[in-house]
Amino acid sequence: MGILIKELRIRNYKCYESLDVELNETSLLLGANNAGKTSLLEALELSFTRYKRISEELIFIKKDEVLNKDKEIIIDVLILPNEESFDEEWFNLFGKLIFEDDEKDRIALRTIIKYNQIKGEYDLEHKAMTEWPDSNDVLTFNDYNTQRVTSNILEAIPVFYLDAKRDITTEMGDKYSYWGKLVKDINLLPKDVEEIEKALNDINNDLVKNSEVLEHLSSSLNKITDVVDSEKRSVEINPVSRKIRDLNKGMEIRFNDKDSESFSIANQGMGTRSWATFLTLSAYIDWKLLEMKREEKPFHPLLLLEEPEAHLHPQAQRKIYSQMQKLVGQKLISTHSSIIAAQADLSSIIHVYKNGCSSSINNIAIEKLKSEEIRKIKEEVLKTRGDVLFADTLILCEGETEDQVLPIFFKEFFENEPFELGVNIISVGGFGNYKPFMTVARDLDIDVFILSDGERNVIKAVEKAFSNIFEGIENYKVDERVKFLPDHADFEKYLLKDGYRQEIVETIDEINETKNFINTYIEKQQSRRGKRVETADTCQTCHQHIYSEQTMDYSGEEGFDKALLDWLSKNKTEYSSLIGNKILERKGADNIPTEIRNLFSQIASIKKYEISKKYRVFDIEEVEQ
Repeated sequence: MGILIKELRIRNYKCYESLDVELNETSLLLGANNAGKTSLLEALELSFTRYKRISEELIFIKKDEVLNKDKEIIIDVLILPNEESFDEEWFNLFGKLIFEDDEKDRIALRTIIKYNQIKGEYDLEHKAMTEWPDSNDVLTFNDYNTQRVTSNILEAIPVFYLDAKRDITTEMGDKYSYWGKLVKDINLLPKDVEEIEKALNDINNDLVKNSEVLEHLSSSLNKITDVVDSEKRSVEINPVSRKIRDLNKGMEIRFNDKDSESFSIANQGMGTRSWATFLTLSAYIDWKLLEMKREEKPFHPLLLLEEPEAHLHPQAQRKIYSQMQKLVGQKLISTHSSIIAAQADLSSIIHVYKNGCSSSINNIAIEKLKSEEIRKIKEEVLKTRGDVLFADTLILCEGETEDQVLPIFFKEFFENEPFELGVNIISVGGFGNYKPFMTVARDLDIDVFILSDGERNVIKAVEKAFSNIFEGIENYKVDERVKFLPDHADFEKYLLKDGYRQEIVETIDEINETKNFINTYIEKQQSRRGKRVETADTCQTCHQHIYSEQTMDYSGEEGFDKALLDWLSKNKTEYSSLIGNKILERKGADNIPTEIRNLFSQIASIKKYEISKKYRVFDIEEVEQ
């Protein structure tokens, strides 16, 4: 395309007090509702809009701040050539607005929105800067080029904005829509227009003449001449348009589904109608590109697309993102779709979030990551748990059991579902898989807490990974953010040791519809050969540990617990949520296991979450222990 809008700076616009963001050929805005994605799109649109009525409500003000009429909105864009210098078309367009930085051509455009005392309203003004100032100097910088920012420059970088409410049936009725602009003149030769309009006139006459209803209606309507003072007036009924210029008013898109009869797109679902709007935009941009090429004018369309996934099923979301990638122009896309996020390059993701009274952005710092680390984030985080990108807080755990029971206990403790507080509870599938999730959370400023198994090797590995990733970050101490299960236990073993044997036994009996199921299981498995296990003995030849076959021994109380754990390890998906609900049937605060209460209390302390009255009397000393 010849150029790239490389950086956008916003000062005092809507929810942004101060923002600097780098853009790519395609940039993806991710974030929760009301985080500021739409405001960012609108600010970029204003940079290339000649006229627009501006309300004082667009100006960022802090809580309890009284708006001063001297306060200005500033929006700066930095435009770079794809090479070191602008090609001939762009060079001729920008002319003296070009400046050099590190021996490379640059253009810096500023949009200023300020109050006009004489008119009593806000003005929008575009200027070219003589350099790209330091970020801290944006508000005080006032060294402008004497050359104007012409309409030709803004027309060469047209903005195409599609909001989330798009509907092709609405577009077809709007002469200012992309559909309306494209079909308003279908570019026929004069002789063709004359021939076609004659044929249309004949078709209309034949339709009226051969229809008793239409002929009767036409005859009745022509009685209007009895009351209208003109002998030459008459009334025509046009079943179809007689003039080429009016054809667009009666146009219709019909949809044919395999062998069925075609029917109007107005009868299609919102997903199809939304998708058709994107395709119409694509057709319009392609047509404009041909026009600009014929006129030898530079052309860099800027596409601002809101929630392309709206009304589309998952497979369609994958397809539409692929189609958006093929659209001509630079694209800035806002989305809530983890499916779309998973397809994007990590470098293109811009995470938008609320930061106090203002909105802010951050990115995944891929420049600090090795290629294998980037692959793991793509494969293990975005493709499988892309919803973490929209979370405020992550609670990470190791296995399936925790993944199913923690949400149950969370709702009991906080009297809210996790998602209602912006919390995602995620099983990473093994203690070695925490790192990519922690990396994403660190870079995107998402709070992280971990419930970890307590085996010695697990503790060592998790502490090392946590300390490396969050090194130097305030309030990120291992003992405040990570809860290790005591006595070197995994989660199932911990539940037994914390006094929930009865609930586990009852759950297993209910699942199997058998009383004393574990006793029956022990009878069948006792003294059977088990898996081979490593012993302390080593081979004198190869010096490796010798493995020996294990014999099942489920005798005594210890053997009973071992049988429980062996059965549970093979049937986690069946019992996990059920055992959590069984534990919740207890009447006291111990209906949530101790270490989980400790973790939740720590989360409540840091995040300032309200907890259920039942657990407010919970001794804080247990948390500290």
